[in-house]
Amino acid sequence: MNNFLGSNLWARIARSTAYAAMLAGLSVADANAATKHHRLVWDSDGRNSAVIGFSPDGSSNNPYVSFGYTTDESGWSTAGVDTTRTFDGSVVSHFVRLENLSADAEIFYRVCDQDGCGDRFWFRTAPQNNDPFVVVAGGDTRTGHTTRRQGNQLLAKIRPLAVMHGGDFTDANSASQMLAFLDDWELTYSSDQIDGYSYQRIYPLIPTHGNHEDNNYFTLCQVFGVDFDGDSNCNPDDTYGAVQVSPLLRIYTLNSQFKNSGWSSYASAMNSWLQSDLAAYGNSAEWRFAQYHKPMFPHYSGKSENTILHSWWAQDFYDYAINLVVESDTHMTKLTEALVPDGSGFAATSNGGTVYVGEGSWGAPARSANDPKSWTIDLASIQQFKVIQVSSDDVIVRTAQFNTSASNLSRAERAADPLVLPANVNWWSANQVGEAMNLTRNSSNRSVIGGGSSGSSSSSSSSGSSSGSSSGSGSGGQTTALATSDDVFVTANYTSTNYDGSNEGLLADGSDSTYGQMMTLVKFDLDDIASCSNFSNATLELNVTNYSNSSFGVYLAASDWQEESATWGNIGGSGMLGSQVASFTPSSTGLRQVTLAGNVIETWLGGGNYGLVIASLGGSDGVDMTSKETGTAPVLTVDADCGGSSSSSSSGSSSSSGSSSGSGTSQQFVQAASDDVFIGSSQGANNFDGSSDGLLADGSDRQYGELYTLIKFDLTGTESCSSFTQAQLELNVTDRSGNTYGVYRATSDWQEGSATWNSVGGSVILGSQLASFVPSSTGTQQIDLLSSGIVETWLGNNTGLVIASQSGSNGVDMTSKETGQGPLLRLQGLCPSN
Repeated sequence: MNNFLGSNLWARIARSTAYAAMLAGLSVADANAATKHHRLVWDSDGRNSAVIGFSPDGSSNNPYVSFGYTTDESGWSTAGVDTTRTFDGSVVSHFVRLENLSADAEIFYRVCDQDGCGDRFWFRTAPQNNDPFVVVAGGDTRTGHTTRRQGNQLLAKIRPLAVMHGGDFTDANSASQMLAFLDDWELTYSSDQIDGYSYQRIYPLIPTHGNHEDNNYFTLCQVFGVDFDGDSNCNPDDTYGAVQVSPLLRIYTLNSQFKNSGWSSYASAMNSWLQSDLAAYGNSAEWRFAQYHKPMFPHYSGKSENTILHSWWAQDFYDYAINLVVESDTHMTKLTEALVPDGSGFAATSNGGTVYVGEGSWGAPARSANDPKSWTIDLASIQQFKVIQVSSDDVIVRTAQFNTSASNLSRAERAADPLVLPANVNWWSANQVGEAMNLTRNSSNRSVIGGGSSGSSSSSSSSGSSSGSSSGSGSGGQTTALATSDDVFVTANYTSTNYDGSNEGLLADGSDSTYGQMMTLVKFDLDDIASCSNFSNATLELNVTNYSNSSFGVYLAASDWQEESATWGNIGGSGMLGSQVASFTPSSTGLRQVTLAGNVIETWLGGGNYGLVIASLGGSDGVDMTSKETGTAPVLTVDADCGGSSSSSSSGSSSSSGSSSGSGTSQQFVQAASDDVFIGSSQGANNFDGSSDGLLADGSDRQYGELYTLIKFDLTGTESCSSFTQAQLELNVTDRSGNTYGVYRATSDWQEGSATWNSVGGSVILGSQLASFVPSSTGTQQIDLLSSGIVETWLGNNTGLVIASQSGSNGVDMTSKETGQGPLLRLQGLCPSN
């Protein structure tokens, strides 16, 4: 629908020639153009066209745009204003349409008038090929200005290729509120220094008509310059159309408000166009998205179902393989299964369908998420927008909650990796899929939901569960956990700088715009296992705070170093990499276990204990880990035959009472959960062993009711130990909560394969409370159980633990041993040596 070429092109060429003459006689450094509220819009083809919008800020006569492909303004072209629109009687906007742009190019521009040229802006056109990219999608920025601004600032940190906005830009659709929206939109700009100049990156917006725009169906045209039908006039036909982003993606924007009475002829024209365009151009892209304002089936009970929208679009979406639909209006979020139309509703399918997400809340106050459907994966009452990574192989959908925790991506980081996302984004973790919903396509190009990346791990959760076992004679077999003695990262861009104790922890990026290549160095004190032999296992445990889908190698360090003095220069840079002993992909946050190959321990004990180096095997996307100064330090777990010798663990407090008499050693045990499961009061007869939801503990959930998590550990090998100095429960949180949770002793025995709410007696399973915690962040949560005396009690009657909410309904989600890093119990005590 809707290229804007033809006779208008010749008029624009003539205007451009005139403006070029004006620019030649103007010293652009002398003054600034009187313009403000800059915005950029896509309404046809993101590879070669864009609409630049701006408003006068005082007296601005005959404004125009000067633009080019480099920062050298002497070679720039000019384009005059195509149209000027007035919204609500007073918001004046000029629009310049750029066409025939080069694909996958940086476009630099300034808006100029009689006084000179203003601020420097730049944007990127879409790729000509199947190169991947990131888009942001959300809606309902109409109220809640503080939260709206946080969302806008987060957008600038993410640096997407484009932005899908689902409508309801303001509440009253008035001039004053629209000016406030445009003020806040300036927070979406990203600041860059390019060739010595200050530039702001501006992001193409694809806008949607919402119900709060119903008093003016010309809003999209008047405020954003949208001309979907290409007739150079404002009319309701400009509220729907298609944008060809690239060969990867075609985005359909529809007007749900045509369902209102009086708009039937427009609705009929829109729906006929949609079917025709899908048939003609739907296959011009690998993926097809749609956006509109009102959801077909709102997930809030106070909103009526819009079955007329289902009757208009659901079957076409399925027949023509629309992969993802972004809805708004309800002020919450939801994820659905892949859906197929079923009568007047939907049915879930695992064979390929359409996935629906949304529903708004980019500033507007979140409403209760209290109306899930049978095909809903999860829903939540949060402020959010969607961050979508688009590539040939898959589409990955994440939900970003608004706060200020995210780091800024740089221009160089985005250029190096079109799919990279900032660290420390407050991602919402949904039941079943975690932080990331992964969509692939079936043979008919319909969406199939795969596993999410959050909460899953390729490493085994049982690596520490064999305490007391031995591969030798069995007389002295033990597992010893060694905490790091030295840990630090080094950087190629700052070869003389030491980063000991950095608050960034441990970094290992292949390429970073600030630090360059980075490597992490880790060393362990081997005194506690110096007399041991028959080493059967060596596992490195790392606490990942920023995951990466790139691969990393673990190498023996080639020479000695100390954390307080190590730099890239004095260790010899990549010359520090000795033989490779492992590789891993840290595709989720939380604890990761990496098994080390070869005779690592024997090599170190032979006189070359220089530790390990972690470095990227390719790709620029780095991994962040906690150091001993910033959180859980790296741990080396070793299985060995240590005979009757003293073996104290350096990771906790060591007792010397046994070392002089030879009667006991201080040992640390890392026990993985032997049983873990959640139970729900609303499904009292159901067992959820191995559920893809992991472990849940909600105070109240619409699907499951009240939820408890049950955990049990096999304490074989610790029965004869005493004088425990450490008893710590470790959980991997995938969906945080600000509520308080209690850890209780289970009053009776249970098994994960059969435990239900009814079989354990519901709240009867809650025994004495041992601890409480607030899981206010995702990742590793450590809870001290030592003072409760539970370990000594378990040794006589091991019924395990129960985690239950003490307040509020907002639940915590944790990974189980089937879905990722299961619960761990870290114990340290005095144990007989034989």
